[in-house]
Parts: sequence; structure tokens; C-alpha cells
Amino acid sequence: MIKENSYAFILNPVSSGGKSLKFWKSFEPLLHKHKIDFTFRQTKTSGDAILLAHELIQEGYKKIIAVGGDGTLHQVANGILSQENISSKEISLGLIPMGTGNDFANYWKLPNKNDQIIQLLQKNKTVLQDAIKVNFLNEKTTAHIISMGGCGFDSHVAVKAHYQKMKGNGGKLVYLRCLATSLFSYKAQQVSVIADGSELTGKIFSVAIGNNHSNGGGIKQCPDATMNDGKLNITVIGDISIPQILLNLKGLFTGSFTKHHKVKTFSGTNAIIKCDGENILELDGEPYFNLPAEVTIIPSCLKVLLPLN
Repeated sequence: MIKENSYAFILNPVSSGGKSLKFWKSFEPLLHKHKIDFTFRQTKTSGDAILLAHELIQEGYKKIIAVGGDGTLHQVANGILSQENISSKEISLGLIPMGTGNDFANYWKLPNKNDQIIQLLQKNKTVLQDAIKVNFLNEKTTAHIISMGGCGFDSHVAVKAHYQKMKGNGGKLVYLRCLATSLFSYKAQQVSVIADGSELTGKIFSVAIGNNHSNGGGIKQCPDATMNDGKLNITVIGDISIPQILLNLKGLFTGSFTKHHKVKTFSGTNAIIKCDGENILELDGEPYFNLPAEVTIIPSCLKVLLPLN
């Protein structure tokens, strides 16, 4: 039975150290007050949100809201994109941002205040955005990047942060600690990037694969990227020293660091990424141990709920 006017909420109770669950206790009564029909599911372990999205779509829900951070959004969106019951364009994806970086929410200017979220649900404004399909060449499995992914330093930090989350230690301070310690522990890797026929091979600090222009709470690794331009954006930072990184710290948040002579940018529709060292690719902050991988832009495949302004 299709539930056209009902919302399904998938909540990650450990996002930002339990912030999501605390929010829900104050928000749920408002849904009843405004007579918004809904169902509510809560994740228990990593990967649950993908399975819950599958189940909800099979039950007829076509408006699914992730309550959590970019990792929760990643799983819910992958649940929508990996199911084959109906077109992903027929399912509205929403996010109530409760995470550490909230780069997806910041891009689309998604609200986190109760009254504004209620208005978003009532008005039901949507936009179609792109996603980046990731084909893991050895495992012959696929997943999708919704906002930004990468390898090298990015995935090194993502693994550390992920392990902290599994221990129940979330929040911006924990992420910043992982970021700071990784600056001194990470070693540049030998990486090959083949993007629409152009190849770059050598020691790299980081490869960012962008649908969004930023990650990590506002670091503009792919400053020219937009969510619905039908293009894949890749930024490769070469073997750069810690002093050079610190000198360009401001540029990381403005995007101007891409002018550095050790930074290369690509845009196109397809790329293959290989690494001789750490075999880690992170997708929206979620670590996957599966390089090499092929990444391909899938235009206008995901319908996102937006505020009116």
C-alpha cells in the first residue's frame, strides 16, 4: 500500500553523542500536534539505515527522513538508490542534521529548528540532485557518494573517527582530535587517478571526489562542485608537508588552496582510482576498504526535500 502522505523517519541514536535521540523526544510531539502522519525507526548497528530504507519502501513509504549526520544520510540514500522496487526519483529524501560536519545540510541550507522542519515537511518542496556511483572493482559491489568521498588523508581521518563513533565518542571535538593526530601519523601514498582519459600518478596526500563542494565541516576540497550539474569533481593534493598545509589552512575553507602548485583538479563524468598503500575509500565519511574503484556521476537521480527559502 502506497503511503503518499506519510513520512518515515530513520534515526541514528548515537549521532553527535546522542544529540539525535534528545532532539526526537522534543520533536515527536510536534508531529502529532500538526497532524503529520509518520512512522519511526531507530538504527542499532552500522548499516541498519540501508536495510530500514529498503523495508520502508517495500511498505509503501515514499518520503524518508534521516535524523543524524552525513553518515546516516549516506546510508539512507544508499538504501533508496540500491532498491529496485520503484525509481529513486519517486522517493523524497530528507535530512534533519544532527551530525558533526553537516556539509550536506549546509549546502542545501536545511533547517535544524523544530518549527522550520515542520514547515519543510508541510510544504514538500523538492529538487533532483546527482549522486556518484562507486564500483569496487575487486569485490564487484557498488555504493553511492551523496556529498563527498575520498582517499588518502581523508579516509585516514574517517577511519579514526568511525572507530571513535563505534565506541560512543562522537561530536566535533572528537573529529578535530582525529584530524589533528592524523596530520602527524599519515604518510603520503602512491595513487593513480584516471579521470575521463587524463591520468595522474604519484605520491599524494589526498584525493577528494566531490558532488558537494565541501566536507569536514566546511573544508572546500572541491570548490567548483555543485550537487546537480551532472559533473564529477576531483581534487588531488600532492605530497605536501605539514608546514605547507598549515600555511594554506585558510585556503582550505575558502577553496583558494586549489591554486597551490601541488594541487590538481579534474571534472568530468568518470574516473578510476587505485592506491598502492592504504586500501581505503571513504564515502560521505563512511570508510570502505575496497580500492581500486571506478566512480561515475549519475545525474538527477535523488529527490531531496528542501526548505522554501
